[in-house]
Amino acid sequence: MVVEYVIMAVSRKTAMAIKSYQNQAQALAKNYLLADPFMPYTCILGGILLFKVGYDFTQLISTFYFKSYNGLTKIQRTEWNNRGISTIHAIFITVISLYFVFWSDLFSDQRVAGLVTFRSSPLSVFALG
Repeated sequence: MVVEYVIMAVSRKTAMAIKSYQNQAQALAKNYLLADPFMPYTCILGGILLFKVGYDFTQLISTFYFKSYNGLTKIQRTEWNNRGISTIHAIFITVISLYFVFWSDLFSDQRVAGLVTFRSSPLSVFALG
């Protein structure tokens, strides 16, 4: 009821603009995100696997290189390992972003493939996943 009142309160032009954005978002999800039925699932499962490997890697490295790690409580070790995952994730995203900005032509001005925000590649979808 409240939503209908809010929609009635906005002008017809604004309501049409909102509907247009909704249609564009639906088209984006349908044509780009869900175009390949296996890509979203692969990215999610791959992300879970990589985070688990990163968590275990952080634990392994910390055990050998930081003497104070063994003296931490279980909760503190979990926090330490989560921060390690965060650091690995930040490095990964930075490397992928630098690749797209400096070496890939995906976001190049030379490409006339429509709006930059609608461009994607398997690598960009994987990194986003």
